[in-house]
Order: sequence, then C-alpha cells, then structure tokens
Amino acid sequence: MMPQPPYQDLLTRLLPPASYSPDGPRLQAELASEGAALDRAQNSARQLAGAVTPLAAEALLPDWERVCGLMPAADAPYQQRQQAVLAKLAETGGLSISYFTRLAAGMGYQIRIDEPQPFRAGVNRAGQPLWSADIPWVWQVTAYGSKVRPYQFRAGQSLAGERLTTFGDPRLEELFNDLKPAHTFVYFAYQP
Repeated sequence: MMPQPPYQDLLTRLLPPASYSPDGPRLQAELASEGAALDRAQNSARQLAGAVTPLAAEALLPDWERVCGLMPAADAPYQQRQQAVLAKLAETGGLSISYFTRLAAGMGYQIRIDEPQPFRAGVNRAGQPLWSADIPWVWQVTAYGSKVRPYQFRAGQSLAGERLTTFGDPRLEELFNDLKPAHTFVYFAYQP
C-alpha cells in the first residue's frame, strides 16, 4: 500500500484546471493551511484507531490508566505503565494461589505465597510459632529475583520519621492489595 500524499497536494489536484492557478501565493497559503488541518485530523484518527487496545495507545495511555483505575508514579516509564494496564485487563478474577502467581508472572515476578497456620494441639510441636489469633487472615508473598533497589536510611540524606530500609515494587503490592479479599492482610518479602 502506497503512502497517502499530504492533503495539500490532494486539495491542489481538486482545483478546476482552468479556473485557478495553483501557484498563486494566497491560494498556496490557503491550501497549506487547510491541508495541514486535514493532516492533523488524519493523524489523530490513526492515533484513536491505535488506542482501541493499550498495545498501541501511545499518547492515549493515560485514558486507559484512568479507565483501569491505575495511578502510575510520575517517573514511571511508558513500558511499565503499559504493562500495568495489560495486567489489569488480564485480571479474570480469582482468589486462588495459582491466580495470584499467574498475575505476578505476567508482571515479571516469580513468587511464592505462604499462608501461616495457627498453632494447633496435636498438629504442631513444641518450638513452632504460636502466631496470633488473626493469623488465618494473613498471607505472605515472597517475590524472587527482585530487581528492586533497597534504600537505606542515611544521616544527612534521609528525613526524620522515615523507615530505616525501604524497598518493594508498589505496582505489585497495589495490584495484590486491590484484588485480595478485604478481610485479609498481605505481607510482602523480596528475595534476590
């Protein structure tokens, strides 16, 4: 398929051959202006057609994020934002460990989910943790191979009240906290 010539050329070809001289400066200015407006409209239409899916959304990716209820970080790169939208759209629903494992794999993480159990007489042995009464509603997500950089508290570089160590992937944590059952608590751990 051959590329379409600019609209200025197409408008010039539409002029009646004997009535107008396409070389006139005023007519050229008018044709250039109208042609540029039509070119912008065509490019905008192509962009809208591409935004039907987030794979080619380009400048319309913020609309996909708004529809999906995502709030990306201000410095998040385009690919990371696009991947978050695709992960959100891939959510089919579920509460199983395999469902959350597949979601994390779609974001590039290998995870393990553990559900600590309360101490039970006849099942557990001396020396095993007792946990608290609320432990059945807690689950731990361990992400392996994390490339998340830890930030250590440093005098002169950190502020009073900040944590001693900060690390994690807010995208992964927000996704899981958004989808988890409301009465549960998810604890995240990151392993190299």
